[in-house]
Amino acid sequence: MQAQIKTLLLMAAVMAAIIVYAVIPTEITMGNYTIRKITLTNLSQPLIERSKPIKHTAKKVRRNQTILFIGDSMVEGLSRRLGDYAGENGHKLYTVIWYSSTTERWGTTQTLEHFIAEYKPTYVLICLGSNELFINDLANRTQYVQQLVKKLGNLPFVWISPSNWNGDTGINDVIEENVGKGHFFDSRNLKLKRGSDHYHPTWAAAAYWMDTAAKFIKSKECANPLLLNKPKAHHKATNTKLLQPSFEGY
Repeated sequence: MQAQIKTLLLMAAVMAAIIVYAVIPTEITMGNYTIRKITLTNLSQPLIERSKPIKHTAKKVRRNQTILFIGDSMVEGLSRRLGDYAGENGHKLYTVIWYSSTTERWGTTQTLEHFIAEYKPTYVLICLGSNELFINDLANRTQYVQQLVKKLGNLPFVWISPSNWNGDTGINDVIEENVGKGHFFDSRNLKLKRGSDHYHPTWAAAAYWMDTAAKFIKSKECANPLLLNKPKAHHKATNTKLLQPSFEGY
């Protein structure tokens, strides 16, 4: 009797093992290895094989672009150096400097749409926020940044953040959180020599700022890399539009 019971228990264990084997997945992946369940069709294949490496598609570097560079007075120094990059790399540069402007001015008027229609850019650079480093209405600024980004549609862009001279109350974080990954160049920790007003960088410091931003804009970290090899000669930025603080926008 005991022998029969042992036989029945053994048969039950075998049946349970067969049922479990039948319901487990065909493949189980552990780290870099894949374990396949043996079937009649793959008895001749190895039980364990390395997973195929994931292929990363290289981002397309944009060449011969029409660049629109907009923003506040900080753009003045940056665009001088960007003109060198544009001339060296076959881009056409249009610059719009709206003195004392803010995300509110650009976000709530049709000014950006006006210049997009006029210059028909294929790439946009923005430098805004220096006049908002110490504001407290961050919820409103969030809306303005979102409105500005929405105006860009599908145009590739990079937002060059303000370079803080005495910290900020959150505008840099607002911009970074709302422009999307690969569209934000963080300038806040750059140590720039300032001019006589203690706010605007010297021409040399602004050139260094642009050189540093260019390294990001041409890198794979940028959502839309732009060809920006370091210039070997000076190329004057000639297509510059100046808007005074009293301008109310289009």
